[in-house]
Amino acid sequence: MGTAVIDLTAGEVVPHRSAMIAPYPADDRTTTLRMVRLFKAPRERLFAAWTDSRQMAAWFGPPDVSVWSCELDVRVGGTWRLSGGRSGKPLQAVSGKYLEVTPPERLVFTWAWHEGGDLAAPREHETVLTLIFRSVGDRTEMTLTHGPFRDRAGVDNHNRGWTGSFDKLEAMLASEGDSA
Repeated sequence: MGTAVIDLTAGEVVPHRSAMIAPYPADDRTTTLRMVRLFKAPRERLFAAWTDSRQMAAWFGPPDVSVWSCELDVRVGGTWRLSGGRSGKPLQAVSGKYLEVTPPERLVFTWAWHEGGDLAAPREHETVLTLIFRSVGDRTEMTLTHGPFRDRAGVDNHNRGWTGSFDKLEAMLASEGDSA
């Protein structure tokens, strides 16, 4: 049986290629992004993809984005920093602080872009990103909640970014399975 997109606002299920995605929680359809995606990997493996800097650098960002620097201090109160971008475009930089680290179940951290893509520059609007990893047989259902954003445009932009990132993460995990 194929996977599905579940629109929490309408309660409808429609076919989708390889993921379950629920873009917005019922209580905040405007400023908070919620995505649910099923990955073909155990939750320990998926958690590691978020907490190991080399791995995160390999999959983070849409397909046309490369990560040039990724530093993760994965502990409550620890910080993370990431910079990169598209070829020929200005540098982008984002950072935050870990609020909760519960391997391999839950990861919560703040998120804010830096003005002009400079990690030394002031941070812009801060959001909170929560990840929940749930075992489903030999797969992991990952729920991402990210927000609140200032407006719907912020939600939509991050939805596109996370969708591209998760496609890269899925491909990375699949290539590991192919070589096993």
